[in-house]
Amino acid sequence: MLKDAWYDGGAGEHRNMADARIKAEHQAKRKTLAHIFAQKTIAGLEPIITEAVGNLVKQVDQHAVSGQHLNIRRYLNYFTIDVFSDLLYGEPQGCLDRGNDIVKAETPGGHVYEVAFVKTLHDATAINTALGMEAPLLPFTRKLFAWHHCKHAGTDYDNIIYHNTKKRLRSADAEDDIFSKLLKNNKGEDLNLTAGDILAECSVMMNAGTDTTTAALTNTIFLLFKHPKVLAKLREELDAAASGYDVPSYDVAAQLPYLRSCIEESLRLRPASSMGLPRVVPEGGRVIAGQFIQEGVIVSVPTYTLLRDDDAFENATEYNPDRWITGDKEKMAKCHLPFSIGPRACIGRNIAYFEQLLVISSLVRNFDFEFVEKDFELVTLERFNSNPGEMLVSCRRRQI
Repeated sequence: MLKDAWYDGGAGEHRNMADARIKAEHQAKRKTLAHIFAQKTIAGLEPIITEAVGNLVKQVDQHAVSGQHLNIRRYLNYFTIDVFSDLLYGEPQGCLDRGNDIVKAETPGGHVYEVAFVKTLHDATAINTALGMEAPLLPFTRKLFAWHHCKHAGTDYDNIIYHNTKKRLRSADAEDDIFSKLLKNNKGEDLNLTAGDILAECSVMMNAGTDTTTAALTNTIFLLFKHPKVLAKLREELDAAASGYDVPSYDVAAQLPYLRSCIEESLRLRPASSMGLPRVVPEGGRVIAGQFIQEGVIVSVPTYTLLRDDDAFENATEYNPDRWITGDKEKMAKCHLPFSIGPRACIGRNIAYFEQLLVISSLVRNFDFEFVEKDFELVTLERFNSNPGEMLVSCRRRQI
């Protein structure tokens, strides 16, 4: 079932792998870019991710020493911006060091200015998601809402990508970042992507590579420190395996079953994207869940509901990582689809898991966090992604 016209809401002149609706076009893009996200490629990027995690630990340490409260949701976002910019362009944005997300943007005419990365991205995705719901009206609503501040935010986000892409193209000799793999495949052959195609793919990668991972990291930290018994059990595993290092190696973190279970359970209970992704029933109609649906009808699987299905997950509203160790994994796997499934599943999930394993293990083992607000509950702001709200904590180094 092909993507609905809702995906046109955020699409530009050049489609990226995420919003390409034509099957052949999507297959060609995915084939061209698959080598970028292979596990072997990601493993080679470990030094960059480890350095960024180390910088995150440093920033939390500084707050612990000074006694300042820490907006951990913001700092996790600064981390994802820095690390994915370094992975993609070979250079971080410096957000962690500055303690803010103010980055440079550039118009096609060459005017360089500064904007807030997070608000820019969130405002842009909010209006694109809304307008896409009435896709047939897009020729009119795009003009009608051209004045809207969220549409201006979309332009600012495009200009962030334009500035960094233009800057990276001046460093044509760099070979170790993802950008270089947009120019040549793993055989060294030119991919011959147009400038518009390169900008489109960089745009979606900086979007997905920062926003969803921030949500996943924030949600996991929240749930762990809301459940002291789970936290204690995870720390037993971490203390035994990661002794002597602020940031464990990926080889160590990837072998810890309870750590992985805590992350999977967080993705299930608070998915980074909870809306159903719309598809169109093809010609001739289809039988779905025992019911015939006519061709042309828009259908979707509601991710949030699916991940809380009591038939698949016992006591589905509870945060219980043990279910991934002692539960019926085969039954749960049929409903646990936080990265979607099939040929259009999230191609960047290897990077997402890689970062989560290193960040969660490092923060949980090294620090105690306490919510500043008594009986704090983390809100969710629905845009395209399910973005967590602000999360203010006090922090101190653990005595291990």
